Amino acid sequence: MNEGFLRKIRRLWRADFLSPKDLLQRAAVLALLFLVAHLAGLREFTSILCGTVGSTEMSWRHSAELGVLYLILYMAFVLVVPVLVIAAAIVSAWRKYSAGPAGQQK
Repeated sequence: MNEGFLRKIRRLWRADFLSPKDLLQRAAVLALLFLVAHLAGLREFTSILCGTVGSTEMSWRHSAELGVLYLILYMAFVLVVPVLVIAAAIVSAWRKYSAGPAGQQK
């Protein structure tokens, strides 16, 4: 790959810890992981909750592992991503409010 392209990506991705940009990046990564798992068809493996195997071609243990992985990603998407987005909005508003009218720290 082109070195310049990788540097640009790193520069865009860089953010201070727990800054609004960092929180939104974490939310985006969790959402992307859930999207990949959903598109890969891991949802059918959540049938382990009912005591059935998601696929007859796989072992019970492998089906259970895929089902648990999907459930963890689903819970992260439903519970953690909204919290991260709301936290990013609060931190952003707080920084804007605490800067004051002149744009300087109090």
